[in-house]
Amino acid sequence: MEQIADFKFDIPTRIEFGNQVFKKLGKLCRGYGNKALVISYKDRSLHAFVEECVFLLKAENIATCLFEEVEANPTHTLINKGAELACSEGCDFVIGLGGGSAIDTAKAVSVATVEKIDIWEIVEGKELTQTPLPLVAIPTTSGTGSEVTQYAVISNRELKRKEGFGKKEFYPHLSLLDPYLTVGMPSSITAATGLDALTHAIEAYTTRLANPLSDLLAEKAIQLVADNLRTAVYSGQNMQSRYNMMLASMLAGMAITHADTSLAHVIGEAIGAVFNTNHGLTVALTLPAVMEYNCFTNLDKFANISALMGEAVNHLAPRDAALLASSAVRKLIGDVNVPTCLAEMGVKRDETVLDLCSRPGWDATNLRSAKRADFQDLIEGSLSPELSYWKITTK
Repeated sequence: MEQIADFKFDIPTRIEFGNQVFKKLGKLCRGYGNKALVISYKDRSLHAFVEECVFLLKAENIATCLFEEVEANPTHTLINKGAELACSEGCDFVIGLGGGSAIDTAKAVSVATVEKIDIWEIVEGKELTQTPLPLVAIPTTSGTGSEVTQYAVISNRELKRKEGFGKKEFYPHLSLLDPYLTVGMPSSITAATGLDALTHAIEAYTTRLANPLSDLLAEKAIQLVADNLRTAVYSGQNMQSRYNMMLASMLAGMAITHADTSLAHVIGEAIGAVFNTNHGLTVALTLPAVMEYNCFTNLDKFANISALMGEAVNHLAPRDAALLASSAVRKLIGDVNVPTCLAEMGVKRDETVLDLCSRPGWDATNLRSAKRADFQDLIEGSLSPELSYWKITTK
């Protein structure tokens, strides 16, 4: 399909990618300030890396303050607490060490520290008045791509809302992508985060905002996940698969920061707000139905997804090749030992979820507009492994 369009591309983040680049942390942080707030997880699963982070910074005479309170789906109250700590301790910059929840928390804390207001006001649209603290992202998972995006996802449990929002100030100043940090990741997290990266890549490839450069990034990310996720899940010590999955996550993150995501993320964030589910799995389990919903809007792209996922499409017509794309995603989900439908995650039919999905404009980037009834069909088609969007709508 020919594409004639103007586009812009910008990523202000400095990326250091490679085995053992984590060791360069102290030297690379020179100039950011004399004290860092290091943000990581409440369960202290990464505390060994946190300790090494402290050691590397201390070698460069940079003091540290630890905020190890991050949980999945970080809330605005957690972020406000981290910002208060950064203020009271006089921290000059912020380091997010972990998966997307840790890095998103660090992004929001870097803003809330200087704005000195409830971060939810920023989520609701209040403009920034101050330059956020410098931010360093160190991912230990391969999935969210948050280390190279302008996005953060924040939950408000009281309002039952989970919002992904973006500001150019959210780009990290520096991202250290070291595949060695992912070697100890449990297979379940490897699978969930890898499927998150795949969802980013496929959605970025098939939004209204896609451009030639974001397409190249997305295509490579899709292929890398298809070729490497199974190995990373079942042979976690395989450094080539770990390297390739971290690369896929980064490329997919760069793609979504310019082409955005679409309905799988709209639905996934609504479900996450109500049921507090794992983000990566939720969007991935919704993705096949969304792909079926969008398939006939661009047969060439969906046929290419099938090819990138390893399906034999050389002698197929574009329609037949395109129809294989969603089943290729389902095969991958089935192969990596995760729940295969939303019901297995405890998700049920819920009017609040539909209300959140159906807000005006939330379908704006999708190739097809979607109404409440469409969201209902998409969710219904994702609740059971025996169902699909096509089965729901062709009864």
